[in-house]
Amino acid sequence: MAIIGATTLITAAVGLPFLIMARNGQRLLATGIPAQAVVESMADTHMTVNDQPVVSFGLVVQPGEGPAYRVVHRQTLPRVPMGLVVPGAVLPVKVDAARPDRVRIDWASWRPIAH
Repeated sequence: MAIIGATTLITAAVGLPFLIMARNGQRLLATGIPAQAVVESMADTHMTVNDQPVVSFGLVVQPGEGPAYRVVHRQTLPRVPMGLVVPGAVLPVKVDAARPDRVRIDWASWRPIAH
C-alpha cells in the first residue's frame, strides 16, 4: 500500500505542473491579445510532451500597440512546422494582458510564408 501511495504522489508531483501549464496555455489562447513574434533563437530543452519536443524560444513580441519586447518562452513544437520554424520566422502569439511576458504561440493560426 505504501508503494502505491508513493507512486501516486510522485506521479502527481511530476504530472501536475504539466497539467497546469496546459490549462493556462489553453486559457491564454482563448483570452489573450493577438500579436506577432519574431523568433530570435531556439534551444532544445531535451523534454518531450506527447512525442513533441519542448523548445525554448527567444521571441521578440510585436504587440499591436507599444514597443516590441523580448521574452523567453517554452512550448511544444508540433511536428508539422518543424524545420520551417527557424530564427527570423514570424509566429502568431497570444499575450496575457495582465502579464505581457506570458505568451503562447498560436500554432492553429500559424501559416508558413511562401518564398
